[in-house]
Amino acid sequence: MFAVARDWYNKYKLSLNTALMVTLSSVLFVYPFNQHFRFTLGVVVLSTLLLYFPRLPIILTAILSGIGIFITRIAIDCFISSNDLYTVIVYALPAFAYYLFFGIGLHVLRIRNSIRDIPTIFLKLSIVDLFSNFIEISIRNDLRISDSAVILPTLAGVAIIRTILAVYSCYSLKRYGDFILEEERLIRYTQMTLLFAELKAELYYLQKASQDIEKVMERSYLLYQHLNADNAHSSDYASLGGEALTIARDIHEIKKDYYRITSGIEDILLSSAKEKGMSLSEILYIIEQNTTSLMKLNNKKIRISYSHEDEFITTKHYTIVSILNNLIINAIEACGEEGIIKVTQSKKGTDVVFCVDDDGDGIDVSDFKLIFEAGYSTKYSAATGKMSTGLGLVHVKNLTEAMGGSIYLSSDSNTKFCVALPLAELVEH
Repeated sequence: MFAVARDWYNKYKLSLNTALMVTLSSVLFVYPFNQHFRFTLGVVVLSTLLLYFPRLPIILTAILSGIGIFITRIAIDCFISSNDLYTVIVYALPAFAYYLFFGIGLHVLRIRNSIRDIPTIFLKLSIVDLFSNFIEISIRNDLRISDSAVILPTLAGVAIIRTILAVYSCYSLKRYGDFILEEERLIRYTQMTLLFAELKAELYYLQKASQDIEKVMERSYLLYQHLNADNAHSSDYASLGGEALTIARDIHEIKKDYYRITSGIEDILLSSAKEKGMSLSEILYIIEQNTTSLMKLNNKKIRISYSHEDEFITTKHYTIVSILNNLIINAIEACGEEGIIKVTQSKKGTDVVFCVDDDGDGIDVSDFKLIFEAGYSTKYSAATGKMSTGLGLVHVKNLTEAMGGSIYLSSDSNTKFCVALPLAELVEH
């Protein structure tokens, strides 16, 4: 018995929850004519949810709502009035009739078929509400000829008002749901873009490492040939030649592994690069979202402003994100717990210039020639006792120069890195 009840609840859980919401909201009511007939907010809630959830069974949900309201009114009236149980039931039963006919009316008129036609759905809801109210008030024997001039316009007016509220609520829920969905998509898109940007940067270094490995392998093989050719009769040199050949073979295996990795990453980036590109404003927005999350995570009170003079669409958005992301993270670390960072874009001749300016301690002029060397860093971790690897600016420099651009630094009381990229490399004509 319990298992059957549980299965039934799981199957009609949405209808039961809706009926509960309708019952609770029906506590808000007014008496327009006498102490028994009421206008409640429950009808608005029921109409809204029936329109919003297409899988919600109309008649069943309306009946469950009517039962809930019927039981609730009996319980309340028994507690606050002196009427006997039979009288209380008689007063509450017409309310159930309202919800029964309300559900039947919406089902017969196929209300959901008009969900995109606001005038039609407005007309259908108003008619069903008016008709159901007329049924209820007729069952109560409260409709007298002398009162019809007041009662009927009142019923029509309330039906129109409740319909307006229901339609507005339904479309507001849909817009809010679309907004939440779009926000989630934007978050995922931002994360994927940042991931691809990082992959792009890492791919650059894997390709560079592959070239370095190729050169080492060639030199090792040339050494092997040289040792065998010039010292063919020397057992020592022959042994060294064999060792050089073994090294060349090992390096060749490493090169093949690197090639498989870089090919896999290139395939991923190639499939993502089929998009038409991204506008500069979108790029800056994605970076802004990422840095905002980073600062919240680290409890930093740093203000970052973004501005751009131009607007263009580029397919090199991963590279731009990687460059700016590295520069901004460096600026955040340089500022400490509080500070101001400005990210700007301007145009200088045929170049697009991106600058990241922070009000941190700055870099000593004597270190200007060292900052783009691997290993140079001013960042020290008190927790681990280790210096930073200093590869961030090397990443930026190599990515910039790979696009035919340049990076430079100006520093007085603060630090300002600027990256100049050829417009022709960013925008495909």
